[in-house]
Amino acid sequence: MTWIGLADQRSHSVATFEDDAPLQQGTLILETNVAPHTKPQTILGLELRGADVCDLSIQAMPGGGIHFLLRSDSEIIHAALLHDAEDQANLLRISYSWDMGRLKGRLVIERPGTNKLYLREIERPLPLSLRAIRSLIEPSGRRHICEDLVFLAVSNVVEPIGPMPALCPQTPIQTPDGMKLAGDFKRGDLITSLNGDAIPVLQVLRKTLPARGSFQPVRLRAPYFGLTQDIVVTPEARLVVGGTQVEYLFGSENVLVPVKHLTSAASASFEGDHNLVTYVQLLLPDHEPITAGGTAIESLSIGRMRRKKQLLDATLLGAFDPHTLPEHSKTVFPVLKNYEAVTLAKLRAA
Repeated sequence: MTWIGLADQRSHSVATFEDDAPLQQGTLILETNVAPHTKPQTILGLELRGADVCDLSIQAMPGGGIHFLLRSDSEIIHAALLHDAEDQANLLRISYSWDMGRLKGRLVIERPGTNKLYLREIERPLPLSLRAIRSLIEPSGRRHICEDLVFLAVSNVVEPIGPMPALCPQTPIQTPDGMKLAGDFKRGDLITSLNGDAIPVLQVLRKTLPARGSFQPVRLRAPYFGLTQDIVVTPEARLVVGGTQVEYLFGSENVLVPVKHLTSAASASFEGDHNLVTYVQLLLPDHEPITAGGTAIESLSIGRMRRKKQLLDATLLGAFDPHTLPEHSKTVFPVLKNYEAVTLAKLRAA
């Protein structure tokens, strides 16, 4: 078992346990839209009294940052973590992890869809009890969540941060020997690049995640964007689109189209029938685009993460030998904004 609790504004589910003992390790994760405010805004709060006292508060601070407070009986921890205040209305992913065996914890802010990540190590963290977790997940007068909170979830392990997989395992990928399902790839297999070259797969990442927020599955529909069949990806996956229309409208041979910007058009729709979803992703030498179901889509981009051991160890890539990992340059393709992506989608559908 990993994910033991999941809640959003409309639903919740939590596992059943025999006692209320504190978890020796775990992760509390949430996603929220944080608009600019002139005073602190409580994103998530909990006041629990009785046999085990627990106070939890996660606040968004004016100017960009969060303040985290956790009190368990007579012990208390608090930490502040700043982030880039630009575009504060964008989605933030906030996570608190603890490992009581190693007496290590961390507070992290991520911006889904970017490589921006802010991390603070916490010495001597405090655990969450199962009673506190149930109180966080289940609606009650003890819990406060802001209206901009997208979801919150709790795992009983220290969850990785950083780049996440974005493809459904059943996604067909073009190879020199024909189509192969994304979930069937292993290190050393070949994929076919957009210009026809055979490129080796350096690693395959796989992760089961809450099917909410930036992880909620999106179905891309054929025949839009050249698809020969429907495929399912995350909202943060980005299509690589080219052609005369793209050059005329955006002055570039190719552009990147975030899938999340297409869900208001006929070409894509959210799937809401899952609590958890498993994704995979292929790591290539220079995050070359791959052909998935007939359309071009980005492979995993990791920048120069292998140079940052502390960060690398906290990600899914920490399971691999750093010497086997590539260094990726920034993409030269423009990333379309919401209205630009919708315009392009409508032109492609005409």
